[in-house]
Amino acid sequence: MTDYKAIFGKKIKFLTSDLSMSTATEGEVFYSSTDEEFKVGVNVRSWSAGGNLNTARAFLAGAGTQTAGLVFGGLVQPPYSAASEEYNGSAWTEGNDLNLARESLGGGGTQTAGIAFGGQDSTAAKNETETYDGSSWTEVNNLSTARGQIGGVGIQTAALAFAGRLAPGPAGGPTTSALSEEYNGTSWAEGNDLNANKNRVGGAGTQTAALCFARAPNVTEEYDGTSWTAGGDLNDPRLRPGGAGTQTAGLAFGGIPTSATSTNATEEYDGTSWTSVPTGNLGTARYGNAGAGIQTTGLTAGGDTGPGTAQTNATEEYNHTITLKTVTDS
Repeated sequence: MTDYKAIFGKKIKFLTSDLSMSTATEGEVFYSSTDEEFKVGVNVRSWSAGGNLNTARAFLAGAGTQTAGLVFGGLVQPPYSAASEEYNGSAWTEGNDLNLARESLGGGGTQTAGIAFGGQDSTAAKNETETYDGSSWTEVNNLSTARGQIGGVGIQTAALAFAGRLAPGPAGGPTTSALSEEYNGTSWAEGNDLNANKNRVGGAGTQTAALCFARAPNVTEEYDGTSWTAGGDLNDPRLRPGGAGTQTAGLAFGGIPTSATSTNATEEYDGTSWTSVPTGNLGTARYGNAGAGIQTTGLTAGGDTGPGTAQTNATEEYNHTITLKTVTDS
């Protein structure tokens, strides 16, 4: 410890009480005079089980936060679901249904101000948009272009829809879309397209600072409110991942990688590159799972454990915190 200042160029703090979790940073060393020992901040990332959904389903959409989540729509073999459920941090409560049952839809907003758009069933891609007030869903103006397997982020009055499939058919086929649309609380307007056609994507962020990520092609794209530009590649390329967080603090979890039917892999995005979190894998590998929350307190629910007919009701909560560990001087 006598060489710490020479190596790192700063003194070790001498404190009578521990740093709080809100002020500690990873790798920061200080001396606790109360405990008479050196301590250091260490990153801890992990998923833990939450309360199960009332209706097991896959390809549903999510919104809100870890303690005030919202999920809606999805696929329950064999029918399509209109179910809507609210999460309070420990249990899900059934709410009023969507007006239109569908799967692979986009969503955003909060538990009391949600938005659902697009999606598909066995016969057609959908352009319907609905808004949620914490009690019931109301039909509003449609997307300009109907599509399923769509990405969505933002809030009820400023949502963003991107990518997708224009009609049911072979996944990734000629109907795959690069379209991007913005919602202003009343109507949708077409924006600039993604740089490549994509479907079965994950998303995070806001209407003016969004992320789109998937497997084919692998490149992440970032939206600044005007145009899409390439970002860093996922380390574990996958389709149908869950997503949460922001453009500079994103979270990707689950999905279908190239070598398996589902994955439990989790990655964090810092605005430039993705970092795998091997200590923070999902307890249940899945794809088509809903995502909500932020990078440090994420939420996922539902999904398919694969292949195709194994819908789950499992909910998991992600926490990325700084914890204090005692330093031994060797």
